[in-house]
Amino acid sequence: MHRPLLVLLSVLTSLSVPGARASVPAFPGAEGFGAQSLGGRGGKVLFVTNLNDAGPDSLRAAVEADGPRTVVFRVSGTIALKSTLAIRNSHITIAGQTAPGDGICLKNHALAIAADHVIVRYIRCRPGDNTEAESDALSISSGRDIIVDHCSASWSVDETLSASTGGQLGNVTVQWCIISESLHDSSHHKGAHGYGSLIRGGWGNGYTFHHNLYAHHHARLPRPGNYNDRSKDPDGFIFDFRNNVIYNWAGRAAGYNADGSNGTNSITKMNFVGNYYKTGVNSAGSLAFSESTRSARAWFGGNCMNGSCPAEPWSLVTFSDFSPRDLGAYIQSEPISVPPVRTDDAVAAYKRVLTEAGAVLPKRDAVDSRIVGEVGTGTGKIINDEDEVGGWPELKSARPPKDSDRDGMPDDWEKRNGLDASDSADGSADADADGYTNLEEYLDGIKP
Repeated sequence: MHRPLLVLLSVLTSLSVPGARASVPAFPGAEGFGAQSLGGRGGKVLFVTNLNDAGPDSLRAAVEADGPRTVVFRVSGTIALKSTLAIRNSHITIAGQTAPGDGICLKNHALAIAADHVIVRYIRCRPGDNTEAESDALSISSGRDIIVDHCSASWSVDETLSASTGGQLGNVTVQWCIISESLHDSSHHKGAHGYGSLIRGGWGNGYTFHHNLYAHHHARLPRPGNYNDRSKDPDGFIFDFRNNVIYNWAGRAAGYNADGSNGTNSITKMNFVGNYYKTGVNSAGSLAFSESTRSARAWFGGNCMNGSCPAEPWSLVTFSDFSPRDLGAYIQSEPISVPPVRTDDAVAAYKRVLTEAGAVLPKRDAVDSRIVGEVGTGTGKIINDEDEVGGWPELKSARPPKDSDRDGMPDDWEKRNGLDASDSADGSADADADGYTNLEEYLDGIKP
């Protein structure tokens, strides 16, 4: 066989195999370790037309389907889950921005991700404590190539949004999310337990958390670490935490790594870059991070506390039982190598995050608007029950756009962009050969 033909066949195969690496990011603006997630690219379109927990045309039915798929909403409102909504089948894009009206919220139980190539965008996860389920609002526990973008998570009984495993979880990005109001003294069997994010990994895998807003949590803003002793996992866990806004924690320090205090001699390599910390009514101190793990390694730079960006970046960190030698090994002379993220200075990140983070499409709900307002004015507090702040707001639905061929793209959008509103196959085509399907370009607001 001629070499040019072999090359062509190789390219075509890489484009048709769901597990092949993407040549473009998951969507424009996807960054960090999870940026190359394929999601449901090129697969079928599944419509959510009701707010039922399960059954035909429900979100659960779409999540539990097999094969590459993109979930498009034809309804807005709150879905009262009867159990955890678990993503176990790989290659899915959940496009919350397509909901007509005020958007989608999940209540009562968690959204749990445990699959490869998952994209979740513009979804609200607010379980509350009515079912006494000790769950996060959104959790990521296994899989590879996962990105959670512009989601809002709150009112959890455990952590609020976590990516945590002792096994194989890798290439994860959480970006532009609002992570707020874990329920502090609620129904958890341990008692008071309102936390932000448990972020644990290993085996050389990495996660990126950037441009997120944390507000009103007791602690774990965040809690990174590694369950595996370094004798078993010498490559360790890589964590990039940058341009986040952290407001109103309860202790002296917003976040911590406690693996050293619990006897785990593990390796976690971390960047803390350009984050903006702001104390609130519940804050007992003004430290960004507390470290007790002598085998960890970190770069800490450009972070600000209450508008002040100290010349000595490590003044925002406290260490437990570190010798000068331990400290010298811990503090890195340059950042840990990670995939690129367009990085703002901390003050610019603060302004952008308050404006752009969370499920802003189709529109911000009253919960996120209140949280952003409280961060700006330095008000609000840690809560024990969602009823203290009014509970779930009504999310109104609207008439969905006409989509005659059911390819996920509205007829008028197809006509404006030179596509055929009667051809259901053109959604998975790529009119401009830029690597994104026409459906993806509609979802991302790009002309094909």
